[in-house]
Amino acid sequence: MITAIKSILIYLFSLFIFLPIGILFIITSFILPTHLMYKSATAVCWLMLKSLFVKLEIDGDIPNPGGRIYMFNHSSFIDVFLFAYLTPGNITAVIAKENYNIPVWGAMLKRFRAIPIERKNKDSAIQTINIAEDRLSNGYDVIILPEGTRTLSGNLKRFKKGGFHMAINTNAPIVPVGCIGAFEFKPKDRWTLSPGTVKLICGKPIDPSTYSTLGLNGLVSKVEQEIQQLTNGKFEDEI
Repeated sequence: MITAIKSILIYLFSLFIFLPIGILFIITSFILPTHLMYKSATAVCWLMLKSLFVKLEIDGDIPNPGGRIYMFNHSSFIDVFLFAYLTPGNITAVIAKENYNIPVWGAMLKRFRAIPIERKNKDSAIQTINIAEDRLSNGYDVIILPEGTRTLSGNLKRFKKGGFHMAINTNAPIVPVGCIGAFEFKPKDRWTLSPGTVKLICGKPIDPSTYSTLGLNGLVSKVEQEIQQLTNGKFEDEI
């Protein structure tokens, strides 16, 4: 009962913060230079994590910005507020299309130049890859959640191959990132919150010169292994 009451209060408080800050971000994004707009997005994410009583820790070295693909495990709705901390440069992310239907949030994603994807539509997936490749060629870093959907068990799901095709096509380095604590904060099948610490652990970028040797399936396996080690997790099909 106490957990439920605390969760309701946190939801209300975060909504009270989100609405004015989100609207302000949308308005100022039309005025600010691009690099400042992305810096303001980091401030928005910081405020949202604070309003949800989440403490973020980052371990490992964040590479220099520009033309990299960041991949990390998808555990909770707060994952979207972690993106901006992964690189100080211009950044975008592949986001499920239904997010664009959420008032204020959908408009923020458009200004953030997030890339929508219909997860069960193959043509949409191909279009998404093409758009993301264009962003990479223009110096953006791109965030991809290769599992596609949030885990229901807390264990890792096998990675989908779209982001890996993108990496091979553009010769972009992949930076594996492990996310620990987001699932405990708010899994998909539980509405109550457990405020605490979320940790991002950045692994070493995977050199594109190894892609031809690894091949597509080998590259997928390598990133799966890297993120499994970073999170000290297990894949669902291994249990």
